[in-house]
Amino acid sequence: MRLSTRLLRRLRQGLPPGLAAAVLRVEQGAGWSASPLAALGLGTAPRHGCLRLQLDATLAERIRQRGAEGLPALDGAGRWQALGRRGLRFRAVLRERQVVVCDAVHQRLWLLWREPGTARCARGH
Repeated sequence: MRLSTRLLRRLRQGLPPGLAAAVLRVEQGAGWSASPLAALGLGTAPRHGCLRLQLDATLAERIRQRGAEGLPALDGAGRWQALGRRGLRFRAVLRERQVVVCDAVHQRLWLLWREPGTARCARGH
């Protein structure tokens, strides 16, 4: 339980404030604490991965009713883009190589990331 609390707190620090407040908990699978995905929240992230987070039901309902207008503000960290025609799924690129996908239908938020390769880091990108 303590690990999941630390993980969620760490993840919220990396998200824009409006989005961080909408995340309720990290979806846990079997053996999730030993997973390299948990390392993202603990500061020892692998090169790439994905975490599934549960969205606040109020936010999901607001998105279902108002579409893009119901999405939380990203405070200049990125811009939401609609995925599909129904206006219930959106994605945003927060930082280079970090993507958030918001699914109002299933009340889920996916945080996907890919670390730049070592050659790219050496060039200062």
